[in-house]
Amino acid sequence: MSGLSQVRASFIRSMRIFLRDKAIIGSSILLPVFFLIVLPLVLFQQVPMEFMPALRGFLVIAMITLLIMATAISNLPGSIAADRDHGLYSKLSSMPVNPVYECLGRIVTVFVFSAFGSLVIIALGLVLGAELIVTSIDLLLIVGLASVITLFAAGVGLIIASVVKSESAAAHVGVAIVMFIYFIGIAFPYPDLPELLRPFVHVNPICIGNNMIAVLTVGEEFMGYNPFNFIDVTVMLLLTALLFIIGLYVYSRNCWRR
Repeated sequence: MSGLSQVRASFIRSMRIFLRDKAIIGSSILLPVFFLIVLPLVLFQQVPMEFMPALRGFLVIAMITLLIMATAISNLPGSIAADRDHGLYSKLSSMPVNPVYECLGRIVTVFVFSAFGSLVIIALGLVLGAELIVTSIDLLLIVGLASVITLFAAGVGLIIASVVKSESAAAHVGVAIVMFIYFIGIAFPYPDLPELLRPFVHVNPICIGNNMIAVLTVGEEFMGYNPFNFIDVTVMLLLTALLFIIGLYVYSRNCWRR
């Protein structure tokens, strides 16, 4: 079986699991949709009306990042742990299947599932009055930044799957990490973060990428700083590459152990 065929087979199987599992759909798509609808009603009541479109736009970006994190950091390791419990890797180890290709199929699933969920959130956000100003060039850059976020999150998910053995524990550890990253560096615009938390934003590729996309869509003035600087870009790319490679390595070594 060629490498492309292995990636395709793994993708098809993983996508069926993601679409069939109501818990995955609920935690990845429905929860961000719920937050997108409810948070403005609860937290933004005192915000002047002229600022609401940009604030809703910022919330759309934050919910997309939350969706990507939930898919890659919680649901991906949960599905891997479930397959391990069901003996899938014992079967695959006796077949001419390359762990890297099989893993890439799972990563493609994360990309496709996240892309579909992102379109749902964007459409709902626009209906609710979000303002997202995007040029064609910005759109390509946004897709690239979202891909970097997804790769970093997938690296985290692969490490969790390689360390945490049970399905429930892997998913719950992932949820805890997702919520920590979200509330520490994504839930609020950079100027509203306490000084103590701001350094965390500059060393987390997910936060950096999220803020870059927010600057492109709602503006640097709203975000309060410009993350498109040499240090932030370098940190984001280097840490993403490093963590994804580590995740792929430990997944291939630990999950495929006979």
